Amino acid sequence: MRKIILLSGILFCLLQAGISQDKIYRNNGKVVEAKIIEIGSSEIKYKEFNNPDGPVYVLEADRIKKIVFQNGKEQKFEDNLKDPERYAGQRNKAIKLNFLSALYGYSEIGFEKSTGVGKSFEVSLGIIGAGKSEIINYYNGQNNQLGEVKRSPGGFFVTGGYKFGKLPDFILFGKSKATHLMQGTYVKPILYIGNYKENRIVEKANNTYEVGKQNVTFGALQIEVGRQWVLGENLLLDIYQGIGYGVDNKKPVYDYIYDYGYNASAFNYANARAGTSPGFSFTFGIKLGWLLK
Repeated sequence: MRKIILLSGILFCLLQAGISQDKIYRNNGKVVEAKIIEIGSSEIKYKEFNNPDGPVYVLEADRIKKIVFQNGKEQKFEDNLKDPERYAGQRNKAIKLNFLSALYGYSEIGFEKSTGVGKSFEVSLGIIGAGKSEIINYYNGQNNQLGEVKRSPGGFFVTGGYKFGKLPDFILFGKSKATHLMQGTYVKPILYIGNYKENRIVEKANNTYEVGKQNVTFGALQIEVGRQWVLGENLLLDIYQGIGYGVDNKKPVYDYIYDYGYNASAFNYANARAGTSPGFSFTFGIKLGWLLK
């Protein structure tokens, strides 16, 4: 009887120990048996369950998948970062300028508005011709000389897309801290539509060439991947690249200097198309923005 009582007491103590411990499930698959002391916005403090009089340990929140408390309740830290209350009062709109666009012959201004944690829509307007004008070289067969003319484009394009972003966090000195609603890595399906006129080289009889005009209408559906940072309280930096499928009516370009013939690919300012239309289209850009209330 004494043995039965003793075994029952040991079993009861073991069951109590199993119930009264908290468990920390880390992202690397390890499970820490602990007694939670404090849960902060970016880290937790705990003691080892088997050493309650030992030191207090600190673990960054970005390393934790979840905590299961002694009463069976769970807390997932990813859900913490998704809580809109964390970003209350932050500016959720921005005016953005394409930083490099003028070097490629156009200027682009955009507007972005957050619709929730990790989600926003973005639209933009581009003025083709508000920037550097490329020079076209061609062979003038009449006087056996090379000629050149500026492309001199003029037109516009519009874009619209919706961002699906990763949680807006970043790592600083090994600690994860929620920063801003509009910061983070994102994927953005986006539509481009535009029209412009520009000079082109037209081949005439007897291998002679002259300057002509063309009217180009283009469109593209792309997936852009980027990363956006919020700098201080007011500034944005957005770096992105994209690939998709584009269509246009742009005619092949004669390039005497480089190809000695016609090039079917097309540069449509807002994006570039490879091969003949329709074909793959590509974008790359850096945008600077100003946050609005």
